[in-house]
Amino acid sequence: MLKISKVVISAAAILLCSTEAFAGGYQLNEYSMTNLGRSFAGAGVVGDDYSAIAFNPAGMTLKKSGMQLGVTWVQLYSDAKGGLYNAATGERINTAAPTGRIRLIPTLPHGFAQYNPNDKLSLGMGIYTPFGLATEYNDEWYGATHAIISQLDVLDIALGGAYKVTPQFSVGATVIARYVYGNLTNQVPFPLSPTGGIPGSESQMQLDGWDYAFNFGLMYEPIKDMRFGVAYRANNAHTVKGHLTWRNAGVPGVINLTGKWAAESTMTLPDQLTISAFWKPQGLNFGFSGQARWTKWEVFDTFIMDTKSPYAGTIRIPENWENSWTFALGVDYYFSPSWTFRTGVSYDQTPVPNSKYRTARIPDTDKYWISFGASYKYKAFTFDVGYAHLFNAKDKSLNVSNGTRLDTEYKGHGNMFGFQAQYEF
Repeated sequence: MLKISKVVISAAAILLCSTEAFAGGYQLNEYSMTNLGRSFAGAGVVGDDYSAIAFNPAGMTLKKSGMQLGVTWVQLYSDAKGGLYNAATGERINTAAPTGRIRLIPTLPHGFAQYNPNDKLSLGMGIYTPFGLATEYNDEWYGATHAIISQLDVLDIALGGAYKVTPQFSVGATVIARYVYGNLTNQVPFPLSPTGGIPGSESQMQLDGWDYAFNFGLMYEPIKDMRFGVAYRANNAHTVKGHLTWRNAGVPGVINLTGKWAAESTMTLPDQLTISAFWKPQGLNFGFSGQARWTKWEVFDTFIMDTKSPYAGTIRIPENWENSWTFALGVDYYFSPSWTFRTGVSYDQTPVPNSKYRTARIPDTDKYWISFGASYKYKAFTFDVGYAHLFNAKDKSLNVSNGTRLDTEYKGHGNMFGFQAQYEF
């Protein structure tokens, strides 16, 4: 139960797709197929789709009025192998299967629209998922008291604008309405059980809530087709409320633990600073892009949740996450006026400091990306596809205590692919 609550709140930051989400921690970026094709190098300043409002709103001045709709599919697989131990004695206590599997195939829809009243001003909106988590283990795996299902859905509805101060310099900003929903399950832990949990029981945490955030951006173009951008995402403290429910929990004739209690937590999502660049040399059919992104994950230091449960009370779990960096490089090949091909690579640093703080709900580790994409333009329409493969930089292991100690090694990989259509007014 303790593990379950932990990620919801972190969640409210969580989730995919490198979450495990697909960038470090439970951060997601997969709401642009042109950017996915180049591993998100240059996101916000390349100007080849309408997603700049989410990455760097100043880049909205690069596009005419228009809109786009897209969807991303994420496939993440990870095998878990290890055991469950008594935290006090070190005795192995699990009798369930010695392996488990995480299987994650979420679908992430996204959409953007933009209107330019004049040559200097751009107004727009976007709907996308900036954080998320979706992991599911076998129901009977040995770590069932720590985690079974972890689902976190974060939806941003962004309204913003950009203004071209000079032909070379643009500024932009957005205000974001954010909805967070978390659903996490695990087996109810029970100290007197020889396996650490109550067979057939379920602990479920469901929390949700609305809040807000902001995004700011600057873009400078010293010469034609050479652009630099800086974007800052300022996140707010979010309060989520819901219930903790225990089902089929207890020992017949001894104690009944089944019940439903109110729960609440306040957490802060990380601030983020992104530096992007793009350059298309004159006379060449190639464009080069890069990105460095810093995420302030140190705000996820301790998870605290208050419940009305007489058995849980106030839950405090140390996380001790650290600030992290992501670096990406990309290349676009402008084959013809209709066709563009692209590729990219990225290194994603995990915020998890070591195996002691790597949990079954977020078994995050460093990752490498390689990606490919293409765009086809037909009259006012552009169709974009993107694909990325994720490699774990190293096997993941965790050592988490909550009455029991879970020692696990993870081996896995991930794939992301998607499609979007743009229409220019």
